[in-house]
Amino acid sequence: MKNINIEINEKYREYLDLLKQVIPNADGSEIKDDSRMIEVLIDSFISFIQEQWEEHDHEHGEDGGHCGSGCGCSH
Repeated sequence: MKNINIEINEKYREYLDLLKQVIPNADGSEIKDDSRMIEVLIDSFISFIQEQWEEHDHEHGEDGGHCGSGCGCSH
């Protein structure tokens, strides 16, 4: 396992502490470790991105042009 060192300013320290109180571990227990909280946030964000991608099913017409939704796809 590779480790990454992250430094955050005081503003984000307060947010991180708040998130640790609000977002529980998978087993429902409180997250006390900063690195575990970062892992949970990254996992949550990746899940959100995957859900958005799976819902990205547009009607693009027969010409296969841009869908017009502003998403930037070229379907």
